[in-house]
Amino acid sequence: MIPDPRVVIAGLVVGLVAGVSGVGGSALLAPILILVLGVQPVVAVGTDLVYSVPTKLLAAIVHWRQGTVDGKLVGQLTMGGVVGAVAGLIAFGALRAHVDPKTLQHVTRHAIGIAILIACAAILAQRFFRIRKENDQRPGSLGANIAIGLVVGFLVALTSIGSGSITLPLLLLFGPGIVLRRLVGSEIAFAAAIVPIAAFGHARFGDVDWRLTAGLLCGSLPGVYIGSRLAGKLHDLALRWVVVAILAFAGARLL
Repeated sequence: MIPDPRVVIAGLVVGLVAGVSGVGGSALLAPILILVLGVQPVVAVGTDLVYSVPTKLLAAIVHWRQGTVDGKLVGQLTMGGVVGAVAGLIAFGALRAHVDPKTLQHVTRHAIGIAILIACAAILAQRFFRIRKENDQRPGSLGANIAIGLVVGFLVALTSIGSGSITLPLLLLFGPGIVLRRLVGSEIAFAAAIVPIAAFGHARFGDVDWRLTAGLLCGSLPGVYIGSRLAGKLHDLALRWVVVAILAFAGARLL
């Protein structure tokens, strides 16, 4: 069956943006699924996560091959991220068991909106309060990197938001002094390690629309490949500010 062109275009745009900047992938997709395509919030979370698995893996491979991944940083983030993802799935399972479906959809929608606005605030904060220069190569704190991974893993499993939109700003605020494109590549590699855990959990809950996932992948895989290739050549993009504006609008609409 031919996928809905709107779904393919949505996947292409989200994949391109995520591959280029490491920001806005899932944070952009969830509002599109809910506000534009009318997908239920709980299904949007599960579908978003499953679709993200091959997308993140492809982007991580491209970044690794072009040398824009810091393996040590990825390992430290993953140490916390795995624990956080499992905790997020446990929290989501508890909500499903004790909250009626209608209320759960409402709570999930608001949780996604709040997570998106937190992501926007984090992105803005790193621009106003970051004082280190990108050529400052001081190593980050092991504890800080693990804590960042823990927080992001929990948010990813609970809402599908947080992978790039929150990890990258937190790394710029508290993480190691690494040039931006290596932080982007490291964040994507970290996401490729924890998103499958969250996706598997939501698939077990039955919160995945597989037809929708296939349509999104038709657009996102070429989009993320192109975006990841561009990320290795570009220093930074004004696209980041466009993404922040879109995220802020979408987050407000979900509240």
